[in-house]
Amino acid sequence: MRRALLLTAYDRPGYLAQVLESWSAVPGLDGWHVRAAIEPGDRQEEVVGIVRAALPAADVHVNDERLGVAENPYRHLAALFDEGFDFVARTEDDLVVADDVLRLLGHCAHVYADDAGVATVGAYSAAPAGADPALLVRTTAFSPWLWGTWRDRWTALIGPTWDHDYSTWNGSPGFESGWDWNLNTRVLPAHGLTTVTPLASRVRNIGVVGQHGTAENHETAASFRPVYGRPAYRERSF
Repeated sequence: MRRALLLTAYDRPGYLAQVLESWSAVPGLDGWHVRAAIEPGDRQEEVVGIVRAALPAADVHVNDERLGVAENPYRHLAALFDEGFDFVARTEDDLVVADDVLRLLGHCAHVYADDAGVATVGAYSAAPAGADPALLVRTTAFSPWLWGTWRDRWTALIGPTWDHDYSTWNGSPGFESGWDWNLNTRVLPAHGLTTVTPLASRVRNIGVVGQHGTAENHETAASFRPVYGRPAYRERSF
């Protein structure tokens, strides 16, 4: 299975440096094709420099124009699947990760590759502290904080239903709008599909400030730990 990791970044080098420091403790990164999709702007050279220093083998793309938080991941996810990758995971410049995150994603990519009921694999969990790091759960809740999918599910469903311009919503325009809300509350439920996630979060959002982030609405992950080692993953259904 050909696997790729997509990192999207814009103008927050302080967050990015912390994120890439966490990735430096993740074994197995050399087994994944890494693409960094960087938005142009006043700090793009600084951002590019941080990425190249931390990920010298990464395929670094600086977009010709600013695509935005909806179009940038879509454009590069589509490109990676078009290039023949079987499974692609997408992360961001404000998501700190645990040491076994790639091992977990790779395990799920293999185990659920032929399970048509699973649309995505996620790394985030809202579980309380102390959650069992070995447990995997099927959930109807999709989180955009580090997730992956397979080429067939991208091509058949996720790509074609992507919200590029906040034109999908619940109740009234602008409410629960965007590609992530679209997947979470409309697309996946309409097709009876689930996401597989660890019970203990493998990702923590440090992006207090961002396009959709403020100190008031910032959420972290109580169950996150930076080091998990090598748990024996097993699924538990609720």
